[in-house]
Amino acid sequence: MGRLKYRLLLCSIVPVLFGCVRMPIKQFYVLNYVPSPARDRLNPGAYQCTFRLREFGVEEAYTRPQIVYRRSPFQLMYYVYRVWAVKPERMITDLFHKHLLTANLVSNVVRRFDEGNKPDYEVNGMIEAIEEYDSDELWFAHLALRVNLTRINDGRLMYSRRFDQRKRVFQHEPEYVVREMSALMEYIFTQAIHDFDAVLSSEFGVPEAKNEMQGMPETIIPTTVIDSTIIEEQE
Repeated sequence: MGRLKYRLLLCSIVPVLFGCVRMPIKQFYVLNYVPSPARDRLNPGAYQCTFRLREFGVEEAYTRPQIVYRRSPFQLMYYVYRVWAVKPERMITDLFHKHLLTANLVSNVVRRFDEGNKPDYEVNGMIEAIEEYDSDELWFAHLALRVNLTRINDGRLMYSRRFDQRKRVFQHEPEYVVREMSALMEYIFTQAIHDFDAVLSSEFGVPEAKNEMQGMPETIIPTTVIDSTIIEEQE
């Protein structure tokens, strides 16, 4: 009889205990922005060519769905309940696709060779970092990635640029980090499309492209870290 009373008491206590514990709920995040049409184009219309946009690669440390944060260059940590709703490589590729279509830079943008027009150029890239970088006092959104443009008929690398950008986050919550990452992503892709315009203008013989290309003697172009609340044009 004693054991029976103990079991009944245990069965009545356990649900109460579990009812008092609030289980964390997963929160899902995406990078998002509305791209603006490209300004100051060297060629006002679309270049009559087709881009094939390949899905970006991503460094192994950032392939997990959990959002990465770090407090030193030597240690990565992962949020348990704050995760990406879409894989970073797919999410960033989708954003670039949408941005390219809005920019109306070329007549066609495809993701696969069997989508229609035979592509003339291939766009690809590698995500090197997508993370929150923080300390007790300062938080930053950090994005680092490389964007490449290759001419398909001869395999020539026409353009390759590494972007490594940070932006300070004043409200210390992951949602605001993701918002600033989205602003960085818009800035990076706007700059990449501006650079594509210069490369294609030179390819298609637009006269204004000569002066623009003087600033890009190499196919690999350096970039600087932006560490401010406002993203300013690089000189």
